[in-house]
Amino acid sequence: MDGLIIKLHDYLGEMPFLVISGITAVICCFWLIPQATDLMTNSAAGLAEKILGRDQRTLVINSSTNNPELLLMLVSLSIGRLGGIGTPLGSNFANLYLMFIVAPLIVLSKWLLTGKLNKITSFIALLIKEKKLFFWHLSMSLSMFLFSSTAYWCITGIFEFEVLPENMPVRNWHWLLFGGITCIFGVLIFFISEKRLKKNRPELFDDITDDNFEASWLQLFWGTAGLLTLCYALNSLFLAWTELYSTLLSNIFGGAVFVSLHYFVGSLISSLPETIVAVENYERLTPPDFNTALASASQSNMTNLAIGCLGSILASIFLLAGINYRL
Repeated sequence: MDGLIIKLHDYLGEMPFLVISGITAVICCFWLIPQATDLMTNSAAGLAEKILGRDQRTLVINSSTNNPELLLMLVSLSIGRLGGIGTPLGSNFANLYLMFIVAPLIVLSKWLLTGKLNKITSFIALLIKEKKLFFWHLSMSLSMFLFSSTAYWCITGIFEFEVLPENMPVRNWHWLLFGGITCIFGVLIFFISEKRLKKNRPELFDDITDDNFEASWLQLFWGTAGLLTLCYALNSLFLAWTELYSTLLSNIFGGAVFVSLHYFVGSLISSLPETIVAVENYERLTPPDFNTALASASQSNMTNLAIGCLGSILASIFLLAGINYRL
């Protein structure tokens, strides 16, 4: 698909292509992805309650929003690029500022612009009341980020905020496997900690607002298919930009443009579903929905570690099988 995008660039010319690709990206990110996310998460939550129990709905809602990270990584691995593993690992960084800073600011701004000052007061009161819950999710999100940072270093040999040079050699399978094991430790620590939270406050997971939840496999399929298709298209756009604007992008990101695009830009876009879930749940102003909003960071970060683990193990197996990869 990236080849078609490049042909479109050659046919249209520079400025028309930039305008069209920019508008397309905005429509995907701020309209189509939110629509697909709502359809997918609401049906996933309904099915979770029906099959797994009410207390698993929060995990299913937030884990399902990680489907774009999974797809972007698998597509990248299928074309021989390890840089796609940077999407789930980079999302652990994106989730920190999106869920704890951007999403609350969006909610507060909406209320301020519509004159709903009483809701702002209620939100602040809820935050003060649930400060222990807030800091639990923040600490778990930060912990998952540290595990993902370690895994990123295992894969690239460089910390995530350093500039990656061009034509970096791929680390051997031992390092990739170690990165996957690091992710597994992070997942285990999260589940052990969350088990204690569920034991102490089961109502946070049992009493979330479920007005829109519908146990529909068909809606889950169409929502997931739509979200994955959109993310695949955006990944193809990244590949086209990498080829068309490699000189400009290398001045910003360093030589390994593909890895950095996935870590910073791809992870930001793939974290939009989590942001949508967080905003919707912050607005409900109840402790269980507040917990679901915060879990858009912590549970999503844990799921990203699981995805990163899968990618590292797959890449290790492929390298052992003699398949060549590059970042």
